[in-house]
Amino acid sequence: MKQVTFIVIFITLTFQTQLHSKVDQVMAQMEKMALKNDFSKQLAGLIELKMLQSSYVEEVLKEIKGIRDQLIADQSVEDQEYAKKIGQLNVEIEILEIQTEKLAKELQRLNQQIGELNEDISKLIGTQQSQEKQLSTLNSKEEEIRNQYKSEIETLKQRTTNNIKSIDGLNEMIAKLQQAVFAEQSKTTVLSQQHTKQYVDDLRDQLGPNHPLTALVAVTTKFDVPTVTRIIQLLENIRDQRIQENAGADEYETKVTQSYEVTLKEVTEVRERLSADYSRTLVTLKRRNEENALSTKSRNQIQKDLPIAQDLLQQYRNEREIVQSNYNLRSAKRENEVKIITQAYTIVAQQVRV
Repeated sequence: MKQVTFIVIFITLTFQTQLHSKVDQVMAQMEKMALKNDFSKQLAGLIELKMLQSSYVEEVLKEIKGIRDQLIADQSVEDQEYAKKIGQLNVEIEILEIQTEKLAKELQRLNQQIGELNEDISKLIGTQQSQEKQLSTLNSKEEEIRNQYKSEIETLKQRTTNNIKSIDGLNEMIAKLQQAVFAEQSKTTVLSQQHTKQYVDDLRDQLGPNHPLTALVAVTTKFDVPTVTRIIQLLENIRDQRIQENAGADEYETKVTQSYEVTLKEVTEVRERLSADYSRTLVTLKRRNEENALSTKSRNQIQKDLPIAQDLLQQYRNEREIVQSNYNLRSAKRENEVKIITQAYTIVAQQVRV
């Protein structure tokens, strides 16, 4: 019995000695690995522990393979998550890039449109002011034509009325002088002093104190029949001239009225055309101002929205860079760990063949 026990103890000691030898060889080879880091150190410690705990190297290899498979599975899951996340970010970035480009182009278009509208508005205001000045001038001209016509007609009517009164007075005066001449003709003497004074007064009333004939009579000292007869002829000439003036008054008034109506019509037509142009100018100016207000409102909104969209786009780009960077770091780390585990697996597997 003692002999059996001894053999068992011997075998056990021999096995442990061989196991420790294998562990030492594995640790020595892992120490020589090119890829050395904290993970390789932790893995070496784990392999050493597992080899000391397990009687079979195959079980240790199985666990090492499980760790490697888990890393590969984790990488596969992360690849899928990364592809999904990057895909979502790329879609968002593409949408924002299209939006920001569209907003930038629209802002450029609105700036150009507003510049053109402001130029049009400036020109229209100049046109409006010019048309207002022309309309004011035409209105003044029309008023001037009306007043001038009214004044001329009133003057004509007043002259006609004065001529009628003057003709009546001259006829009365001529009749009195003719009677005086007839009465004195047989005596061949001068007119009486009473007739002379009355004649001068009547002549002054009819012709006015500044008329040449009035002045002539006033300085005449001898009123004989020949002299009075000559004066009668002069008075008849004046009377006939005023009768002729009145006879042509209606025709003159017709001509003046026709000229007035033609001139007034021309001015009215020009004013109406200018008024129509002025109305169109006001309508166009109002429309341009409304368009400018709408364009300015749209531009102001875009000037608010564009920076927000640009900031959001930059945030998504930054997030994409971070996601890519983190993914690359984790993938590189996991790839390195897989390489280390693969090398460790190879090292441990060599002990199975020993």
